[in-house]
Amino acid sequence: MFSFLKPKISFRLWFRTGLVIISAVVLLSVFLIWQLVVPVGRGDQVKSFVISSGQSVKEIELNLRAANFIRSGFWFEIWVWFTGTEKRFVAGEYRLSAGTNLINLVRWLTGAAPPSSEITVTLVEGWTRQQMADYLSRVGFNDAVNFLTLTGSIGSMSGALQEIDAKLFASKPAAASLEGYLFPDTYRLYHDAESLDLVTKMLINFKRKFSPLWLEAGSRQGHSVHAIVTLASIVEREVSSAQDRALVADIFWRRLKVGRGLEADSTINYITGKKTPAVSVDDLKLNSPYNTYRYRGLPPGPISNPGESALRAVMQPTPNQYWYFLTTKDGQVIYSKTFEEHKAVKQKYLR
Repeated sequence: MFSFLKPKISFRLWFRTGLVIISAVVLLSVFLIWQLVVPVGRGDQVKSFVISSGQSVKEIELNLRAANFIRSGFWFEIWVWFTGTEKRFVAGEYRLSAGTNLINLVRWLTGAAPPSSEITVTLVEGWTRQQMADYLSRVGFNDAVNFLTLTGSIGSMSGALQEIDAKLFASKPAAASLEGYLFPDTYRLYHDAESLDLVTKMLINFKRKFSPLWLEAGSRQGHSVHAIVTLASIVEREVSSAQDRALVADIFWRRLKVGRGLEADSTINYITGKKTPAVSVDDLKLNSPYNTYRYRGLPPGPISNPGESALRAVMQPTPNQYWYFLTTKDGQVIYSKTFEEHKAVKQKYLR
């Protein structure tokens, strides 16, 4: 009679197997540490890195590799997936040390932990220079007191405008402030940065976002950049959705073309400082070039700092047959083809 016994595994075999497993784990750990914790560069050299609005993780990864901030796009994407930060990257310009590792790169670029030597400021689309200055003061920006002076004085940034893009800023009146050209976005700054640093970043960002195709199209259509920015600043304040902005931009362009007044409540509110959806009879009597009920054509300059959506709407308006529109108190936009229809809508929604 035969008996089948399982062969005994020797201690030596167990030891070898365990040693192989431990070695593999150690090697993998070392490799991961090398990829995630050990920076590609060395020292304190600081380099600029830009994330544009709407960029994908893949695009950010490719740019990081090109700038020599990471070794492997694969491990960058793995870490982003592992930390659940795919949709948390913050657009803006960063100043990053060459000695920053992959883990800290992801933390800083997603706004979780900015470098201690930097602050982050977020300037909102549609804000005026004054609103931006008030915000900078609230968040403790070192040089907030000089922001209004620098962006409002005659010729204060003329040299910078010429250096950034003389053609792009050529139509801005020399005596006009930088209202409209201060591109709203999230910016990273050193704690000791001055207003000049921030304003320069904003102007460079404006150049980056104002497509050369728009510049060419505006020139063909007889629209200066200053006119485009001025109208975009009004559209920015009038309606909020991309669809409504494109429709309203077309209404305004047609009104300008036939010589009718824009009749934009936002330009009246720019004078009075009010935020009401409708203006009063007394407001309509104000004698100001920004009163687009009293004076035809565009006002002298922008009434806010528009974002990319409003600029795009002005450059790519949606053709329509409306001549009037009204924004209700709950934000709904009602369009009308005739003044009689418009009056009825006002009676219904704004009484």
